[in-house]
Amino acid sequence: MGSKWPRYLFEDCMDAIIDYRGKTPKKTDSGIPLITAKIIKNGTIQQVNEFIAEADYDSWMRRGIPEPGDVVLTTEAPLGEVAQLDDRKIALAQRVITLRGKKGFLDNTFLKYLLISNDVQHQLDGRGTGTTVKGIKQSELRKLELQIPKYETQKNIAHILSALDNKIQLNRQTNQTLEQMAQALFKSWFVDFDPVIDNALAAGNPIPDELQARAQRRQQQLAKPDHQPLPDDVRQLFPSEFEETEALGWVPKGWEVKRVDGIMELAYGKALKKTDRIDGNVPVYGSGGINGYHNSSIVDGPGIVIGRKGTVGSLYWESSPFYPIDTVFFVKPRDDYSLSFCFMMLQILGLQDMNTDAAVPGLNRNNVYRLLFPVANAKLLQLFSSFMDSTIHKMTLKNNENNTLTKLRDTLLPKLISGELRLPESMLDSETNPLMDEVS
Repeated sequence: MGSKWPRYLFEDCMDAIIDYRGKTPKKTDSGIPLITAKIIKNGTIQQVNEFIAEADYDSWMRRGIPEPGDVVLTTEAPLGEVAQLDDRKIALAQRVITLRGKKGFLDNTFLKYLLISNDVQHQLDGRGTGTTVKGIKQSELRKLELQIPKYETQKNIAHILSALDNKIQLNRQTNQTLEQMAQALFKSWFVDFDPVIDNALAAGNPIPDELQARAQRRQQQLAKPDHQPLPDDVRQLFPSEFEETEALGWVPKGWEVKRVDGIMELAYGKALKKTDRIDGNVPVYGSGGINGYHNSSIVDGPGIVIGRKGTVGSLYWESSPFYPIDTVFFVKPRDDYSLSFCFMMLQILGLQDMNTDAAVPGLNRNNVYRLLFPVANAKLLQLFSSFMDSTIHKMTLKNNENNTLTKLRDTLLPKLISGELRLPESMLDSETNPLMDEVS
């Protein structure tokens, strides 16, 4: 049954349409975050890496100042990506329009989901122009039609959908924190050798001149009242002295310097036609990440994917069975090493800077194999791998939950936005509705 909600002309529903197309701001390394079209993806604003100077803000933003809750829409390259602004002070780049629903008539959060809906996306595509890159003129954007229910109904729908998205975002942030903690621990133990320096300082052993600056920083950290030392049983797994090696300079005494090919094998993926990447539930990995699905896997999972051609040195962890194509390597650890240790090690080897081909970026496996790394004793490696396995398990649970929540949101969104599904007021009460209790 179709919705009886009325349709309104796009421009009649807006209090503000802020468009900065045709202008290019002077960019800086820091300052006011610049929201560009390329970082508006999947309903969110990704990490900002471009800025404009604070002093340039007023002169640049003369066409209008965005407000918290405003909705941003990409108008070209790509067309139709949508996100909602938080309370940060931001600047707008080209190919991004900021929209503000008419107060009391169109709720901004509802507007965000309305723009994501199939109805509006289809209209955007139909009114867009261009062959290589499709874009939409503001004059055409204003002609879109929006199907809008009563204001209170909008807020109810937005509340349900945003609760799901908020939980998804919280899970992502939790996983980012877990990953950062794992990276910090790996760097501390196996790159900076912090516990070895701590042991050397405690024992009064000499510290090489090349490591003196690092030792001074550790002394400052050890003196802080909130510093938490390693448990004795862990600390004792690290030596209290360094020894000099010809290949890597000073390393913890007793640690072995090994080539990468003594730690892992980089196996070649297998070619798969694009027409075979549309069926099944097995993710197909290229150097840019997942680019389709297949009905059979090459790697049972978990596994590591490394970009070989195209996006050189890209790294992906996949917990489930997957199919790596011929533009990537997948990792096979040697007997004494865990997959999780290999993953952390690969992140600090600088693979993204090892392009060897001019026309098509490429990563030479032999060049990676020749890289050297200091390897600790088996007990320490096992301890770190146990920590990593626990961390990855937690992250996998969060990812699985997000997959479930995303499917639920994607199922609800078109039904709620179109009016096909009408939810009673009780659905908004977390005490009576298990859905809202789960995602709140």
